[in-house]
Amino acid sequence: MKKNLLAIALIAGVVSLSSFTVKAEINQKVLQSFHAVFAEAKHVKWTEYPDSYFVSFTQNDILVKVTYDKDGNLLSSIRYYKEQRLPLNILYKVKKEYPSKTIDIVTEVSNSDGTVYFVQLKDDKGWISVKSDESGNMEVVDRIEKRD
Repeated sequence: MKKNLLAIALIAGVVSLSSFTVKAEINQKVLQSFHAVFAEAKHVKWTEYPDSYFVSFTQNDILVKVTYDKDGNLLSSIRYYKEQRLPLNILYKVKKEYPSKTIDIVTEVSNSDGTVYFVQLKDDKGWISVKSDESGNMEVVDRIEKRD
Protein backbone atom coordinates (compact mmCIF):
# COMPACT_ATOMS: atom_id res chain seq x y z
CA MET A 1 0.00 0.00 0.00
CA LYS A 2 2.85 2.42 0.88
CA LYS A 3 4.47 1.68 -2.49
CA ASN A 4 1.22 2.53 -4.28
CA LEU A 5 0.83 5.80 -2.39
CA LEU A 6 4.46 6.69 -3.10
CA ALA A 7 3.98 5.92 -6.81
CA ILE A 8 0.82 8.04 -6.94
CA ALA A 9 2.58 10.89 -5.13
CA LEU A 10 5.51 10.72 -7.57
CA ILE A 11 3.21 10.73 -10.60
CA ALA A 12 1.18 13.64 -9.20
CA GLY A 13 4.41 15.55 -8.51
CA VAL A 14 5.71 15.02 -12.04
CA VAL A 15 2.39 16.08 -13.56
CA SER A 16 2.20 19.21 -11.42
CA LEU A 17 5.82 20.15 -12.18
CA SER A 18 5.35 19.68 -15.91
CA SER A 19 2.43 22.13 -15.91
CA PHE A 20 4.16 24.62 -13.58
CA THR A 21 5.45 27.78 -15.24
CA VAL A 22 8.14 29.77 -13.48
CA LYS A 23 7.36 33.47 -13.53
CA ALA A 24 10.31 35.69 -12.75
CA GLU A 25 9.66 38.51 -10.28
CA ILE A 26 11.20 41.45 -12.08
CA ASN A 27 12.12 44.43 -9.89
CA GLN A 28 10.88 47.98 -10.61
CA LYS A 29 14.28 49.35 -11.69
CA VAL A 30 14.60 46.71 -14.40
CA LEU A 31 11.00 47.09 -15.57
CA GLN A 32 11.35 50.89 -15.79
CA SER A 33 14.56 50.56 -17.81
CA PHE A 34 12.94 48.00 -20.08
CA HIS A 35 9.75 49.97 -20.74
CA ALA A 36 11.65 53.24 -21.28
CA VAL A 37 13.50 51.74 -24.25
CA PHE A 38 11.23 48.95 -25.46
CA ALA A 39 7.72 50.39 -25.07
CA GLU A 40 6.46 48.52 -28.14
CA ALA A 41 7.81 45.10 -27.11
CA LYS A 42 5.62 42.08 -27.83
CA HIS A 43 5.85 38.42 -26.80
CA VAL A 44 7.99 39.35 -23.78
CA LYS A 45 9.57 36.44 -21.87
CA TRP A 46 11.68 37.03 -18.74
CA THR A 47 14.18 34.74 -17.06
CA GLU A 48 15.74 35.60 -13.70
CA TYR A 49 19.29 34.62 -12.78
CA PRO A 50 21.09 35.24 -9.46
CA ASP A 51 22.80 38.44 -10.69
CA SER A 52 20.81 39.39 -13.79
CA TYR A 53 17.62 39.24 -15.83
CA PHE A 54 17.31 38.01 -19.41
CA VAL A 55 14.41 39.12 -21.57
CA SER A 56 13.46 37.97 -25.04
CA PHE A 57 10.86 39.77 -27.17
CA THR A 58 10.01 41.17 -30.58
CA GLN A 59 9.81 44.84 -31.49
CA ASN A 60 9.20 46.19 -34.99
CA ASP A 61 9.59 42.66 -36.42
CA ILE A 62 13.03 42.28 -34.81
CA LEU A 63 13.80 39.47 -32.38
CA VAL A 64 15.63 41.03 -29.42
CA LYS A 65 17.39 39.45 -26.43
CA VAL A 66 18.61 41.70 -23.62
CA THR A 67 20.46 41.13 -20.34
CA TYR A 68 20.01 43.53 -17.41
CA ASP A 69 21.76 43.63 -14.05
CA LYS A 70 19.65 43.83 -10.88
CA ASP A 71 19.94 47.65 -10.88
CA GLY A 72 18.28 47.96 -14.29
CA ASN A 73 21.45 48.57 -16.30
CA LEU A 74 21.44 47.07 -19.78
CA LEU A 75 24.48 44.77 -19.97
CA SER A 76 24.14 43.38 -23.48
CA SER A 77 21.73 42.91 -26.34
CA ILE A 78 21.39 40.72 -29.38
CA ARG A 79 19.11 41.64 -32.28
CA TYR A 80 18.25 39.52 -35.31
CA TYR A 81 17.00 41.25 -38.46
CA LYS A 82 17.11 41.51 -42.27
CA GLU A 83 19.49 43.65 -44.33
CA GLN A 84 17.21 46.72 -44.42
CA ARG A 85 18.11 47.53 -40.80
CA LEU A 86 21.86 47.11 -41.23
CA PRO A 87 23.75 50.43 -40.96
CA LEU A 88 24.31 51.82 -44.44
CA ASN A 89 28.11 51.93 -44.24
CA ILE A 90 28.22 48.22 -43.43
CA LEU A 91 25.53 47.30 -45.97
CA TYR A 92 27.48 49.14 -48.66
CA LYS A 93 30.75 47.35 -47.84
CA VAL A 94 29.11 43.92 -47.67
CA LYS A 95 27.32 44.42 -51.01
CA LYS A 96 30.51 45.73 -52.61
CA GLU A 97 32.66 42.87 -51.28
CA TYR A 98 30.11 40.10 -51.98
CA PRO A 99 28.00 41.27 -54.94
CA SER A 100 26.83 37.80 -55.96
CA LYS A 101 25.57 36.85 -52.49
CA THR A 102 22.35 37.81 -50.73
CA ILE A 103 22.13 38.71 -47.07
CA ASP A 104 20.22 36.01 -45.23
CA ILE A 105 20.19 37.42 -41.68
CA VAL A 106 22.05 39.91 -39.49
CA THR A 107 22.91 39.31 -35.85
CA GLU A 108 23.81 42.49 -34.00
CA VAL A 109 25.63 42.04 -30.68
CA SER A 110 26.03 45.05 -28.36
CA ASN A 111 27.73 45.32 -24.98
CA SER A 112 30.04 47.70 -23.13
CA ASP A 113 32.76 47.06 -25.73
CA GLY A 114 30.58 48.32 -28.59
CA THR A 115 28.50 46.77 -31.35
CA VAL A 116 29.47 43.99 -33.73
CA TYR A 117 27.45 42.75 -36.71
CA PHE A 118 27.47 39.17 -37.96
CA VAL A 119 26.14 39.11 -41.51
CA GLN A 120 25.16 35.73 -42.95
CA LEU A 121 25.33 35.68 -46.74
CA LYS A 122 24.20 32.96 -49.12
CA ASP A 123 24.32 31.92 -52.74
CA ASP A 124 24.01 28.67 -54.72
CA LYS A 125 27.40 27.47 -53.48
CA GLY A 126 26.79 27.93 -49.74
CA TRP A 127 26.94 30.39 -46.88
CA ILE A 128 29.51 32.77 -45.50
CA SER A 129 29.43 34.62 -42.18
CA VAL A 130 31.13 37.99 -41.99
CA LYS A 131 31.84 39.94 -38.82
CA SER A 132 31.88 43.73 -39.00
CA ASP A 133 32.56 46.40 -36.42
CA GLU A 134 30.73 49.74 -36.39
CA SER A 135 33.24 51.23 -38.83
CA GLY A 136 32.69 48.50 -41.41
CA ASN A 137 35.96 46.62 -40.86
CA MET A 138 35.08 43.08 -41.92
CA GLU A 139 36.46 39.60 -41.51
CA VAL A 140 35.15 36.21 -42.57
CA VAL A 141 34.34 34.09 -39.52
CA ASP A 142 32.77 31.02 -41.15
CA ARG A 143 32.15 29.36 -44.53
CA ILE A 144 29.85 26.47 -45.31
CA GLU A 145 29.76 24.96 -48.78
CA LYS A 146 26.74 23.11 -50.12
CA ARG A 147 27.31 19.53 -51.10
CA ASP A 148 26.07 18.23 -54.42
